[in-house]
Amino acid sequence: MQIDSNAPIEALLEAIGESLSIRAKQVKLDRLTLAKLTGLNRNTVSAALSGKDIKLSTLIRLTRALGYSDWLPPLIETPASSPMEQLTGKSKSRGQLVAALKNGPLKSSRPASRAVGRLEGRS
Repeated sequence: MQIDSNAPIEALLEAIGESLSIRAKQVKLDRLTLAKLTGLNRNTVSAALSGKDIKLSTLIRLTRALGYSDWLPPLIETPASSPMEQLTGKSKSRGQLVAALKNGPLKSSRPASRAVGRLEGRS
């Protein structure tokens, strides 16, 4: 089934359910066996294979059991910095971002401004 990634969510869920169902048949796993392998309730497996809205953890368990988890690594990888971030050197690691959120705004590395005009006591 060919479907556009911009299709309505319901259509995408239906297509994912159909794909999972086909893959389960290909590896000769019925819903009960799939439920036992994944530690999921049989009704949850049936809902997923029917294209119902399921939790992400359910999708991960099912695709692992079916030997089809190739879609997962691209979602886990940290996205590369943008070209502008690379030029300015402003890209932050995930750890730096978490620290910044916990500690509040980072202190500026700019030096304090100097007083303008004559200094008292000097002529």
